[in-house]
Amino acid sequence: MGGRSLGGDTVGMSESIGVGVLVFLTIFVTAIVGLNVLVVDEDSSAGPQANFTYDYVGENELLLVTHSRGDALEAGNIEFEGPSKTVTWAQLANRNNTSMVEPGDIAQLSSGNAYGQRVSARDTIEIYYNRSGNRTKLDEWSGG
Repeated sequence: MGGRSLGGDTVGMSESIGVGVLVFLTIFVTAIVGLNVLVVDEDSSAGPQANFTYDYVGENELLLVTHSRGDALEAGNIEFEGPSKTVTWAQLANRNNTSMVEPGDIAQLSSGNAYGQRVSARDTIEIYYNRSGNRTKLDEWSGG
């Protein structure tokens, strides 16, 4: 038979290279997972996310704002800025500043509550999240 056999040194070297490759792959995969976790953490600190829907009642000149989806936010930190007045969700809904506004909650802007004036179909109402003086614009209603 003319077969060749590998010497003990060659087998030992192959096993060492195999172990080295496995260690490298483990470190590489761990680094990739670690970077993904860091990137996700940075994106989540970008600020609150919330979507709102609007129902304008022209005959009464009022605007109903519904938190339709997104983060739960403190009522005292959500601000509605109209043409000449800024009020918080807590003021409009007669709620505690620290109570949470969650999807499904409704606020009304009208002359009969803290907003104190009628909402015209030509008005623009901007919604901000204000935390410690840092204002993030969440949404805007531009007339009915």
